[in-house]
Amino acid sequence: MIHEYALDPVVLKSWSSNERDYSEFMREYGVGSPRIISSFPKKKGSKLRSYLLREGDVDDSSLQGQRYLEMVIKIVESLIIRDSHVPASDNWSENTKAENEQSPFDVILSSEEINTPRNITPESMYKMDSIWNHKSQLNMPRTRDGLEQTVKNLLRLATNKVVIVDAFGWNRRSIDTMVAFIEFITANRVSEKLPDIYLYYKEKYGRSTPPASRVKQQIIDQLDAGRLNTNLYVYELKEKNGSDVFHNRCIFTEHGGITLGHGIDISGDPAHSDEVTLMSNEVYEKKQEQFSGDACFEIVSRSE
Repeated sequence: MIHEYALDPVVLKSWSSNERDYSEFMREYGVGSPRIISSFPKKKGSKLRSYLLREGDVDDSSLQGQRYLEMVIKIVESLIIRDSHVPASDNWSENTKAENEQSPFDVILSSEEINTPRNITPESMYKMDSIWNHKSQLNMPRTRDGLEQTVKNLLRLATNKVVIVDAFGWNRRSIDTMVAFIEFITANRVSEKLPDIYLYYKEKYGRSTPPASRVKQQIIDQLDAGRLNTNLYVYELKEKNGSDVFHNRCIFTEHGGITLGHGIDISGDPAHSDEVTLMSNEVYEKKQEQFSGDACFEIVSRSE
């Protein structure tokens, strides 16, 4: 439900020239939307920022210049980091076409048509069948394939962290899914930098739940050769008096997040389904706040 966009700086500059396109960009791209901009042709946010500001070549004191700067800042805030596979030249279209052949983008949004797959322009992006149109909610079969098609981009494009929140994240089927998530994270990546992984589950009242150390070990034991190539942090939590309850199941990264109805303990039965929804920016920020400290929940056990 997250899609990596290669964006032509010429398009960005043209959008900054009028209020309608500027407003649409601020609404339809970045965290809370399905469209996240790629760092290509750079590998770091700071480098891309300098590149875009140079390519934009707009007057900082003008309204267009102010819009353009705000758009660049928004891009860098939720950037998909990509390691370039081709030598850089001064031609954005040629570079992007070559990169797309090596490691495909989800969408290439260029000022003029490029003879390469997944390419659209400002003139074609609003067609009824345009690949620019993405669902923000869908019905997912509760199978490994259904899960992979739904979450693989969210996971494999992350370079900072992946957070999985599920009250029953300790049970057998959830552990099986966690192993699948780690496989999704490491497959077909566009960056060598792997994210840290966090699993939060809830202490079950009235009966004991396994401690975080045991849950982590069960996950590692199921990995190929018992090898984990990134950091996995597991937390068992319980609610505090006067704070919010531990309820919705969700997955989020630096690029946004999704909520799931049933959670991560998929049944494997193709007749079973789940509703998955892309978080709005407001919901995403709340989840970030809830699971980035100890304000809402008390840590019962942890494994780091």
